[in-house]
Amino acid sequence: MKCLNKAASAVMDMLTHGLNLGDHRKIENSGGAFMPVCVQNIAQTELGALLSVAHYYEQNGDLMRDPEMVFLKRNGKYYPVTIQQDGGLGFYQKAIEIQGAKVVGYYPPLLDEQVSFAQIWMKNIKQQQRLCLVTPFPEHREAKQLELEKKEIRVRRLHQRR
Repeated sequence: MKCLNKAASAVMDMLTHGLNLGDHRKIENSGGAFMPVCVQNIAQTELGALLSVAHYYEQNGDLMRDPEMVFLKRNGKYYPVTIQQDGGLGFYQKAIEIQGAKVVGYYPPLLDEQVSFAQIWMKNIKQQQRLCLVTPFPEHREAKQLELEKKEIRVRRLHQRR
């Protein structure tokens, strides 16, 4: 079965870092220029975690997926399971059929489509949410701040020696 490439998997790792079963987070680093990304750990199967990544908008008081993808994380790799788009020309596609601890079916053309879409989408999410510049997780911000402080101290010491 086809899975996400390394670049898209790295974005998924950033988005889902530290999410336990039932946990969710909303990442909104774009200052309102782009839709926030919502990430949830929706189920733990014997095959691995099922993780939802979605953009939502509101229409007539209802939250609408724009889109939502569910991924299976198994052995460090991400496999698209479903994609759903609500609204005018909404659709739902299941690329992998999971029952209990087994993949009982998968649909290669849909899986290929979903992998291709997800790889582009993860690249867009990384850019739009500035994941390479702004870390959405407090523990990463603190580590980055500490790293910057250490660099600043080294620079001061170099200037003092001159």
